[in-house]
Formats: sequence, C-alpha cells, structure tokens
Amino acid sequence: METLQGEHIKSFLESRIADGIKYSTFQREAAALSKFENALNMYADRDGKHNEYSFRGDIQEVRYEASQVLDKNVETRAYDDPKSLISALSNDDYRVVASVQYEGGARLNEVWRVETNDLRGIRMDEHTGEFRGWLEVEGKGGKERVISVSVETYHTVERVLQENGGNMHFDKNEYREILKDAAEKTEQDYTGSHGLRWNFAVDRMEELQGTDMTYEERLQEVSWEMGHERADITLHYLAR
Repeated sequence: METLQGEHIKSFLESRIADGIKYSTFQREAAALSKFENALNMYADRDGKHNEYSFRGDIQEVRYEASQVLDKNVETRAYDDPKSLISALSNDDYRVVASVQYEGGARLNEVWRVETNDLRGIRMDEHTGEFRGWLEVEGKGGKERVISVSVETYHTVERVLQENGGNMHFDKNEYREILKDAAEKTEQDYTGSHGLRWNFAVDRMEELQGTDMTYEERLQEVSWEMGHERADITLHYLAR
C-alpha cells in the first residue's frame, strides 16, 4: 500500500467505469479513496516516514468522465421546483414548516419539536459568509444539532412560536395533505415532506461549491447538517 501513487488510483477508477458501475457507486468509491489518501499520510507521519500521497487530482480527472458516461438513473425524491411548491401551500404556518425543511434540511419531527428556547439568533454562515437564522433541533435518538434558515424564515418561525404559545406543534397529517395538494397544483410528483430534505442536500452541495472546500469536505458538511455522520450518506440524496 505504501507504494501506491495517483496513477494507480486513476487506473482503478477507470476500470470501474469500464465495468459500467452506477454513478452513485463510483462516487462512494472515489470518496473512500480520498479518505484512504488521508489515512496513508497520517500513517507516514506517525511512523516518521517521508512518503507523501496525493490522489485527489487524479480522482478529479476521472470524476468528470464518470459523470458523463455512467448511469445516473436512480430514483430521487427531490421536488423539481421546491420554491413553487412551498409558495402554493394554502396555510401560512405550514409554509414556514416546509421552508425550514427545505432551507435547513430538517426532518418533519424536528420542526414539530422546535420551541422558543431553540432560537439561536442570526449570525454569519462560516462557509458562505451569508447571514442566516439558526435553530436548534432534536433529531433521531435525541441527538441535537443547529441548523440554519434564511433570515426571513427565521423571523417567521419567531412569529409562529409567539402565536402558538412557544412551540411549533402542528397536525402532521394535515401538513402532509396540504403539501400533497400543493404538489398537484404545481404539477410535481408528491414525494412526502422528506423530499424537501433531498432538495436541501442538492442545493447545499451546490452552494458550498463556491467555497474552498473539497468535494469530500462538502459531502461531510452536508451530512452533518442533515443529522448524519458518514459523508457518503449525502450521495444517497444527490442521486438524480
């Protein structure tokens, strides 16, 4: 393993393209090889060796070819036009619920649990420099994280909390039905409230592309923001 070079990684990935694997599979393997580069460099540093490993340039060269030729025909749950979907919602309170899901990548139950003491104010997004409103949400297994939404949505959440006695509690089934009606009005396939999390992942990855983060770092950041740990889980949401 210590003798591996970028050309070997590139050759392997080219052979995987020749095998006709799914594009999502290629993305997972490319991400794993980037992690492998890090592991080899850490190993060399720990043992006082002078080896240096750099596979990312070679991986990037092959990634473009993969994006052009490999099958991307994987079903997505992302909405074609999430903004028009949200605008078509007939209930103002449910419109803000959908906005938090879309802008912050929140699960439905996470929005439902938001209370006044979960408001974390407005501050800058360290990655994009944009001012955002921040909310603390409780995810699966009681795991907490802080998500961000637009300043406008944040202020609307504040208003709804004031009007509802300090919590966002709402009828989840009614919300799903109104979301379904909005999908029909805007001529989109209804994929449930979770489809908005898919849109968040796609849009956030594109937004972070304008930063100095690597592709793998963006995968990891989006995964964390959605309440996951492994970077490769983001690839599941990027399937289009």
